[in-house]
Amino acid sequence: MKNSVKYLAVLAVLIINLSDIQAQNDSYFKGGNLYILNSSHQDIAWMDAPDVCIRFRDEQVITPALRRLASSKDFCFDVEDALSLREYLERHPDRYNEILQYTREGRLGWGATNKQPYQSMYDGEALIRQVYFGRKWLKKTLPGCDFRTAWNEDVPGMALQFPQILAKAGIPYYQFSRHQPGFYKWFSPDGSYILGWTPGQYEQSGRRIRAAATDEARTDSLAALLNQWAPYFKQRSISPSYAYLSSYDFSTPLNWDKYLTDWNEKVSGANEKGLPHIQYATSTRALDELSKNPQTKFDELHGERPDVWLYIHGPAHQRALKAGRDASRLLTAAEKFATFDALLKNSFSDYPAQSLSEAWEAAIYPDHGWGGKNGHITDRLFREKFEFAEEQGKQLLNESLTSIAHQIKFKAALRAVTVFNPLSWERTDPVMFTLDLEGGHHSHLKLIDGSGKEIAYQLTTQHQYTGNRDEVISFVFVAENVPAMGYKNYYIVEGTSPAGNLNIPSAVPAYENAYYKVILGDGGIESLYDKELKTEFLQTKKFSGGELFTMQSVGNGAGEFTDVQQPTMEGFDKLSNYKQQWQCIETGAVRDVFQTIQPLKETQACLRIVFYKTVKRIDVEVDLNRFNGENWREFRLAFPVNMKQAKVAYEVPMGVVEVGKDEIAGAAGFSKPDQIYSTPCKDVHPREVQDWFSASDGKTGLTISSDVAVFDWIDPTDNPVGYAVLQPVLLASRKSCHGAGNFYLQPGNHSYSFSLFTHSGNWKNGYKQGTQSKQPFQVVVSLPHLYSGTLPEQYSFSSVNVKGVVVSTIKKCDDDDSVVLRCYDIEGKDTEASFQIFKPIQAVSHTNIIEEEPTSIKSSEQGFSYKIGHHAIETFKLK
Repeated sequence: MKNSVKYLAVLAVLIINLSDIQAQNDSYFKGGNLYILNSSHQDIAWMDAPDVCIRFRDEQVITPALRRLASSKDFCFDVEDALSLREYLERHPDRYNEILQYTREGRLGWGATNKQPYQSMYDGEALIRQVYFGRKWLKKTLPGCDFRTAWNEDVPGMALQFPQILAKAGIPYYQFSRHQPGFYKWFSPDGSYILGWTPGQYEQSGRRIRAAATDEARTDSLAALLNQWAPYFKQRSISPSYAYLSSYDFSTPLNWDKYLTDWNEKVSGANEKGLPHIQYATSTRALDELSKNPQTKFDELHGERPDVWLYIHGPAHQRALKAGRDASRLLTAAEKFATFDALLKNSFSDYPAQSLSEAWEAAIYPDHGWGGKNGHITDRLFREKFEFAEEQGKQLLNESLTSIAHQIKFKAALRAVTVFNPLSWERTDPVMFTLDLEGGHHSHLKLIDGSGKEIAYQLTTQHQYTGNRDEVISFVFVAENVPAMGYKNYYIVEGTSPAGNLNIPSAVPAYENAYYKVILGDGGIESLYDKELKTEFLQTKKFSGGELFTMQSVGNGAGEFTDVQQPTMEGFDKLSNYKQQWQCIETGAVRDVFQTIQPLKETQACLRIVFYKTVKRIDVEVDLNRFNGENWREFRLAFPVNMKQAKVAYEVPMGVVEVGKDEIAGAAGFSKPDQIYSTPCKDVHPREVQDWFSASDGKTGLTISSDVAVFDWIDPTDNPVGYAVLQPVLLASRKSCHGAGNFYLQPGNHSYSFSLFTHSGNWKNGYKQGTQSKQPFQVVVSLPHLYSGTLPEQYSFSSVNVKGVVVSTIKKCDDDDSVVLRCYDIEGKDTEASFQIFKPIQAVSHTNIIEEEPTSIKSSEQGFSYKIGHHAIETFKLK
């Protein structure tokens, strides 16, 4: 943070002697404008249960604001988000015309996102849907209007790529909070930016002015505020207008009409204090004015501000977040294959646009207001929304995959097994599916590919049985070279089943396969030696690899604190405190599975390690069985890295953060007197993570797929080690910071799965595998004799020829029957990327991120090429 803004700490609380304010006829702001921004901070709930808060927004905020707008032609009001409008119109469709009128007049503003979320709680496409259900929906709902300011007044964090998402959605402004007061150009790594404005902590910054006992006292406070800001504005050549925000939780519309009239009469007279003209404004109008001077030199922020409230979502609401994360992955896959299915049928008549829209709306519904008063109701609703989206994703994806599978020209077989790959690169991975056969015929089955080559498989040890004596068999095999965004076919035929492995493998003294030599001991993996790289990857003097440990975790997740509330040593325990017996519970041609079970005070821990015979991958699975819900308890896994100077990186929405490199410089600074964010952002931990996290020393790397939303790399225990200890945070039983809030106890069973990948180089050689593990193959099992299709045995519907460019979605355009393809560069390189799709292309346009503002680009029937800039997110419309 620049030294030139340190004095703003004084500004935010107005620690001044008003009697010493001198008249300033040459005030910087004289002749300018003082804009009064009037809003009301609204979580979906938190202040009370969702239905109570929806009613409050209706009766105490929006309806009174409409009355004020009707009675005063100068009054303006901002609502922070688009969801509030949807809620209100459901209750009052008769008020639509006046809402449209006041919005067209520029006096009623609506925030350009659906809601104000924890940005990295969502993956990239889910985060982009915030602007689909924000600005895009608002423009359709209120034609002739635009929405160019996004609000996020509460969350102390910014996702790396969110400025780019906003900028490329046509949203240039950002109203935020809990940061050093000022105006900032906030950049994403591609170079795109938004102009953000923060007064500090949104409620505290205006408290003294709102609480003024007389008009004269209010004027003196506002004059002092302007005098405090004047040097800041002069130094940066900002237009001489200031925006005062009046907003706090559940605040109601202002009525300063007479006060503003009296002020302006004084300004037009002697104006001894050198005051500006005062008026109501929306945030967009004020920021338009404040940014109009081309000579202005706004401060710049580059990179991610790690969210210090991250405990409230993943660790404190594990089941809900798991459903939400799975929902986003399923929905993007469903969009891709529903689009391919429609193109195969030459019609979008069956494309499930409405169902996808409803599922996405549910998938991005939870905002930052977990817990709070009656928080058990809010948390249940948020979880139900995520679970609905997850179930819809499964159903919609299965319908499209089944339709496509039944268009394949099958060979004669007992069953056809079609393996679908939703990712934009060819891949080889384990795949599991179940098969329902009458009479238990599984003892004489072979698995073959389309050429007739026999494929090794094994049956899992866990079988389920139906009531009619039919056996449900779980198969696992490795599907090789499955095409990008396509499929590969396999068949189950009569034949000799694979011979059982008579030699039960042992972990004592060591387990060895083609890739690793491993020692399993107390706590987990004592040694992980990569035979190809000739490298020991774990440093296990303090923790074993994959070791479960527990600590006391007193905290709220979100609140007025200035740093992440860390766990402490009270009640510390770890698996290696006990003697473990490792048992091989499954072996065969595909994998070997070892398991140990250990009772702990609060739970029964079950740890499984899975080794694959033909894939360089190790799965670590952990169950917390019958967790008793003890409060202030946290569970983590430890993966201690055998690297002296490990560089840690992790996936964020549509990007990667390298710790110590990609965060904003310095600390977030002053927010209010008792809230000064002094920890440099590079040192904030734990962090929010998407599909994987990684550590490397430049020569070798360890990448781990993440089944959780939060991870750490710094040893949190006493006498911390100096090397990186990668730690997925499994669970934390904390409490809402609301005085009447609920506890986040989460009793019961919790299951997690992680995959380890060792490789040369850094994260760029491991991220694909980390992604694949969390976005597995999808399988459709068919009866071949029932279908007579024409599609080949394997097929790629679409692909991109560049390794570092990821296709995040292919979907039907919201506005017509064009196809939308969106991609992003993950490796930080400028590349000329070529995209192919299986149907002839008539025309291609480059659009903004919400499918608007098309610009034609060259294409052929087979595809098109485009220069994808480093870290860029790009959207195309294909006809």
